[in-house]
Amino acid sequence: MIAKIHHSLQYQYSEPVTLDPHILYLHPRKSSLLTVQSFELSIEPTPVQISKNLDPEGNIQNILFFKEPTNFLNIRVQAQVETTEFNPFDFVYFPFESKRLPMRYSDSYLKTLSPYLGLEGVTSVVEQTARQLASQVRYETSEFLMQINEFIYKNFAYEIREEGAPNTPEYTLLNRKGSCRDYAVLFSALCRTMGLATRFVSGYYTGAAPVDVPNQTHHLHAWVEVFLPGGGWRGYDPTQHEVVSGNHIPLAASCLPEEITPVYGTYRGMAVSTLTTEVFIERI
Repeated sequence: MIAKIHHSLQYQYSEPVTLDPHILYLHPRKSSLLTVQSFELSIEPTPVQISKNLDPEGNIQNILFFKEPTNFLNIRVQAQVETTEFNPFDFVYFPFESKRLPMRYSDSYLKTLSPYLGLEGVTSVVEQTARQLASQVRYETSEFLMQINEFIYKNFAYEIREEGAPNTPEYTLLNRKGSCRDYAVLFSALCRTMGLATRFVSGYYTGAAPVDVPNQTHHLHAWVEVFLPGGGWRGYDPTQHEVVSGNHIPLAASCLPEEITPVYGTYRGMAVSTLTTEVFIERI
């Protein structure tokens, strides 16, 4: 699939402010399953410098530096990517014991995966829920992941929340509602309880657009990738009740959701800010 992405963010300030450096995670994440054919970033007011870097987890970040006061900040991305559809279940667990939980990674894997196994946010309520879900599928790894997807999709009320940090796993679990990033954080916590390494992914979901509606309004999206021995990083999207297989366009992935906020920055001044966003994705 080839997708054209049009993404704009417009910040308006009630009076002039001085913008501190802003970090952007808006460049599609390249992989063997995603090719970036074009990418254009437009910023108003024009920064004095834009630094393009790779962060510690291999994500592309752009850091914007400003000088003059302003009462607005406009960020616009136009990109074209090609994604490859694939069968997410076409792999064999190796070692074979990985088919069952709790997951036990090799010593070499543990050294590299340790940041993705943290138990922050895993409370007794979260742990109890994870073990109940695992027991329902006889501790089978793949079935457990599908069970979490279905559990969240069927039992939680979805809400759109453009700004702010994700809620804690326990808060989302007890309130039975949340945004896509809340669902992703809860999914991760349930997985990590059973020893599964996970990372948070931000990006876009293109969906299966009808042929007569090629251009649709979208929102930034979030989902989870789980590291499965023999399968590598595999994506799960409880918001859409899907296993990632070609309809998702990742921007960044991290063990810490707060580290890959698509736009992060502060300003100096007493102004009140308002944000307007638009995301359009055209499937070709």
